[in-house]
Amino acid sequence: MPKGETGYVAQAATGLIDFDWSDTDPDRRPTAKWGGASVGSIGDPFRGFEHGYESEPERAVLTVLISLPGVSLIREQRTVAYHLPDGGHHYTIDIHVEWMDGVREVVAVRQTDEALQRDDTVHVIKTICAQHGNRLADDYRAVTYETLDPFQVMNGREIIECGRDHDHAGRRAIRTALPGLGQVTTLREVATATGLGQRGVRAAVALLQSGVLVNPPGKLLELDLPLGNRLSGRVRER
Repeated sequence: MPKGETGYVAQAATGLIDFDWSDTDPDRRPTAKWGGASVGSIGDPFRGFEHGYESEPERAVLTVLISLPGVSLIREQRTVAYHLPDGGHHYTIDIHVEWMDGVREVVAVRQTDEALQRDDTVHVIKTICAQHGNRLADDYRAVTYETLDPFQVMNGREIIECGRDHDHAGRRAIRTALPGLGQVTTLREVATATGLGQRGVRAAVALLQSGVLVNPPGKLLELDLPLGNRLSGRVRER
């Protein structure tokens, strides 16, 4: 997950306000932020959802989250109520993430660190998380474009693009070959072992989202980049 302002929220049992997130439909239509024109949607070929974004930083964070194996569910643009001494307020959460281990996280996204310091975003999400308790989230995070790893974003785009091939047969062939390869392998080696060539490279890139292949942080995906192979030495899949 991108670095940023984080903190474990208080598990407060007071001030709870009912809400229902039974679906992933956003509570508002995306509108351009910070004078930019970056409004649109990004499809998740692994979980079958489409997510709207209203800024380039939001698009980048969604790209990274979609490409990560530890993410179970992503929701965006969810509006919740909270209280301050001057009365009730509403806030639209940029992104809400549920991880495979059950931890749920509220993510606020801003363009720059300076912009984050200028407004009250961190205070608001702390207040929301404290008032809603773990019915909403176990943790919160504030992320800016400046704290994102550009390689992670670029690799995420490639993983999503290759995932759109929906080449399940190719991925099965790679899973079958991986136990016979070393604990460290490469896209080139995987493609050669399967005999699938470029198709095998794309299927292997998509398989990074499953976590059986692991790319190192801070490195751009390429044919000879060393990748962790978590299936090495296991009984071959059939």
